[in-house]
Amino acid sequence: MPLNENNPCSGLGCRKTVSMPLLDQMKGNLKAEFDVSEMNKLLKAYIDQEIRSRVEIGLKNGVENMINLKMQQVHQETESVIDKNMSRYISNFESNMKKMKQDNEKELNEMKKVSKKYAFFATLSSDKNKLPDGTVVMFNMVPLNEGDAYDGTTGKFTCPEDGLYHFSWTTVSGDGQDFTSVLVANDKNIAENVVDSDSVSDTMTGTSNVIVRMIKGQKAWIAVQANEGTHLDMKWGDSPCSMFSGFKV
Repeated sequence: MPLNENNPCSGLGCRKTVSMPLLDQMKGNLKAEFDVSEMNKLLKAYIDQEIRSRVEIGLKNGVENMINLKMQQVHQETESVIDKNMSRYISNFESNMKKMKQDNEKELNEMKKVSKKYAFFATLSSDKNKLPDGTVVMFNMVPLNEGDAYDGTTGKFTCPEDGLYHFSWTTVSGDGQDFTSVLVANDKNIAENVVDSDSVSDTMTGTSNVIVRMIKGQKAWIAVQANEGTHLDMKWGDSPCSMFSGFKV
């Protein structure tokens, strides 16, 4: 049967009064009062607990989301910085390696240039007789020709690079025969080598040493001087005795 509410109230600590028929065929109502304050306290505590739980969950989720977003942002920024720094590092590394390679190549070329040797040693393949004035003495046997600056087919040395060059030549004449020669360099007579044997009955020898400053492309050779190329010996015993040599100082 439906309840009839009297004295409605709100809040904690109120009482509820309800009335209902006493019996089916009897007139009048039986009134009873119920104290619902404890129930309201329990209900309020439950609601407060639920609210706090929901708030805590919400705050926790919000903080976690905020932390995750921040971490993601930091990660992206870190990756960006790393990528930029790595690109710059790689670029700098490649530039440094390229410069180092160029410097090494330059240094190696300088070392090769410094270490490049020019030297020759030439002798005769036969005796020489009655050579006229100015004739190039053909020292055509070339056992040593470091740098290929001497040409045995012409008897001339061609300067391969600017610098100081040392030249030496030895001539051996026969009994009673003269041989006077001169070193020609830069188209100038530099020094003579005189073997004067016409007044003695024995073989004579002479050696001259000269240092000349030359420019690349200039030539040097030994020439007969003043029609005194009477005789030049090729060997003394089994070894060469007349010779022409030179090297870069």
